[in-house]
Amino acid sequence: MSYCLGIDGGGSTTTMAISDNTGNIVAHVQGGPSNLQATSLDEIKDRFEQLIQKLEKQGGGRISQITSVFAGIAGTGYEKNRYWVESLLNELLPHVEKKLVLPDMINALYSGTFGESGIVQIAGTGSVTYGINPDGKEVRVGGWGYLFGDEGSGTTLGMKALQVSLRYFDGRGEPTILLEIIQEHYKTNDPQEIISRIYQSNQVKQEVAKIAPMVFQAALREDQLAKQLIYEAANELALSIETAVNQLYTSEEEPIPVILSGGLFQTELIHTYLKEMLAANASVHLIKPTLPPVGGAIIGAQILIGNELTEEFRQHLQQSFDQLKEKS
Repeated sequence: MSYCLGIDGGGSTTTMAISDNTGNIVAHVQGGPSNLQATSLDEIKDRFEQLIQKLEKQGGGRISQITSVFAGIAGTGYEKNRYWVESLLNELLPHVEKKLVLPDMINALYSGTFGESGIVQIAGTGSVTYGINPDGKEVRVGGWGYLFGDEGSGTTLGMKALQVSLRYFDGRGEPTILLEIIQEHYKTNDPQEIISRIYQSNQVKQEVAKIAPMVFQAALREDQLAKQLIYEAANELALSIETAVNQLYTSEEEPIPVILSGGLFQTELIHTYLKEMLAANASVHLIKPTLPPVGGAIIGAQILIGNELTEEFRQHLQQSFDQLKEKS
């Protein structure tokens, strides 16, 4: 039997999984980030080497039987970065003839469309909208990084939460329980210490993004300022989705699948806001994928060698990831 390797590399984690040609996952490992725009090449190389070694051990030697690799890695929209990852994979897996490196958003799209066209809205540590229509036309909206874009992302939401909390602390902003929740998280009442710890973090962006879930906690406690921040994030995501739809599709098109991927969609409120904002466009069909992004990478690896994605394959793949989730 032959095997495929799917790789999902983003700003927070890198996940690799091996599946057989029936959709069963035989090895699954995870490590730190591999975004080429925010992580050193040496660190990414070390991470890939370690993860592949773990796959070899966990998969019982199946690395040698891999026939295709599909790697969705953040930052590979730039040709230089993509070439570097391709060279790394050729070095680490020289026996695999079929390899394809694309941006990580392709993984997220495929996890919801099983390799078909559509739009994916990613809202995790960062944010980006990507779409491809049935004719092969592609469009990317946003994803300019937390300094210049990434509206609707966990980092931007966390940053805004800090800003309104500090304004309240100063006495120049509206009252919000966000300040209390953030102080509880950092176990200090001193905002100076909180800011210092964030700046001293090795991964400032990820540290700020950790505050995003606290905004949803505050919203559940009916904090109006927290709700407003979530509404604004949803509005930015809706604008990006509408922009992609308008560039890719006409009004006569069939229903357009829009895959919602990332940590911000784990909570219902932002999904509810987004659904309301996009309700006027009846062709948009919002989908929360049941497969993780690395599942989309496996689908890409199977397509790469021409394997038919039967209903049985889909069921096996879903069951495998459900079992992994139960064990975690």
